[in-house]
Amino acid sequence: MWIIKLAAAYIAAVLTAYAAGAGFYTQQVLVKQTEIGAVYTPAQQVQTYFENFIGLAPAYGLMVAIALLIGFVVAAGVKRIVVPLSPIAYPIAGAAAMYTLIWAIETFVASGGAGAIGGARDALGIGLQMLAGLLGGVVFAVLSSQSQNQSQR
Repeated sequence: MWIIKLAAAYIAAVLTAYAAGAGFYTQQVLVKQTEIGAVYTPAQQVQTYFENFIGLAPAYGLMVAIALLIGFVVAAGVKRIVVPLSPIAYPIAGAAAMYTLIWAIETFVASGGAGAIGGARDALGIGLQMLAGLLGGVVFAVLSSQSQNQSQR
């Protein structure tokens, strides 16, 4: 039963990181476009978020899921060795996974090009994507610890 709860915690973490990442991506792109004179109504901004949320899901969503899985597996091992890191292992792993994902896309997909991820072309955008991963890591840490506590009862 705990494995199902662990899988649910992972799925919730991926959804959290992806939803935040898509939102940050959208806002970063909209801000850059308004800087060059584009004007968006609040309704257009919301519509753009939903279109990006759905449009990014197949590729970026899958990449986020893989990055977080790798990050969380590594964090599970590291937190057993470096016990003081335990409470923050998954949030740090989530942030690191998102940074690594952006770096890998930039390096291997875009061949070092001018930023394949429109919302992560500058330090703020990369930081926001890392924040999305951190939030996913927090969700995973909280939910996975709850599932472990319940399985020990």
